[in-house]
Amino acid sequence: MRSLLDLEAFAPIADNLRAVSEKLLRSSTVSILIPPSITGVVASAILEAAMLDAGVPYRRRFSPRKVSPPYIVISEKESSEKELTSPNNPISMTLSPFFSVGLRGVDGEPHRGIISPVAQVAALAELLAPGGKRTRSLRPWLIAGNWWGDSIDQGYDPIYSCLRDHLREEGSIRIVPLPEVESPDLSELDKLDKERELGTRETWSELDAEGRAKALSTLIIPQVISKKPSTSRLEELTWHRIIITNSDNDLHSIMRDFSIKWDGSQSSSNQLIESLISNSY
Repeated sequence: MRSLLDLEAFAPIADNLRAVSEKLLRSSTVSILIPPSITGVVASAILEAAMLDAGVPYRRRFSPRKVSPPYIVISEKESSEKELTSPNNPISMTLSPFFSVGLRGVDGEPHRGIISPVAQVAALAELLAPGGKRTRSLRPWLIAGNWWGDSIDQGYDPIYSCLRDHLREEGSIRIVPLPEVESPDLSELDKLDKERELGTRETWSELDAEGRAKALSTLIIPQVISKKPSTSRLEELTWHRIIITNSDNDLHSIMRDFSIKWDGSQSSSNQLIESLISNSY
């Protein structure tokens, strides 16, 4: 895996994460406090997978609840870069959404967006167990926080694009257009003509680049007119579907199914965390 900490987006917390990872590898049982949310479920699963790979003892707890150090709190309350918690001894770290630079334009102008706790946890996980089997299997899920967030519906999300491209470049995922996904979930594309979608899929391999662009553009016109989902999300669901490497699974479809399965209860959260860790989702 290429280090996430090489990305500019992680610069504000890179030193903290490195310091905490070193202490975690020598730590007694660590409490992981997670919010009762679908992003909390994924963040906890990624961190727990790395701790299991690295042999770090931990206990899972759900907020609101008080925990004593050593602990890592996964929070959904936005923070500024200056408010990021520094690693203490014993460990007491809070990972919250914050604005950071995702990409830069050709003129060097920074494009900023919110980096989710899920992505931050993934960066910590790679420090704990870079070669861990569980850690590597959950690597593509680091985009889940941004995918389920609001930024991609408000316009271009440079953090999501940065993370997606990073995963592709390191070989964790492939990015393909919709007709190349074997059994995609189309619930977010409810205005598509299903017969036309099937026809596009069947003739896709015979089309050149121009023909494919025209066919896919024609297919999604009804969805564009409906104005839902947002233009940015629609582009990802049609042109940039994510396929997990060494799998036929489409991550966008998996995340959709995963969010439906979560009912808000601790029981549901525990079950989904375990399914992620065991790669049985």
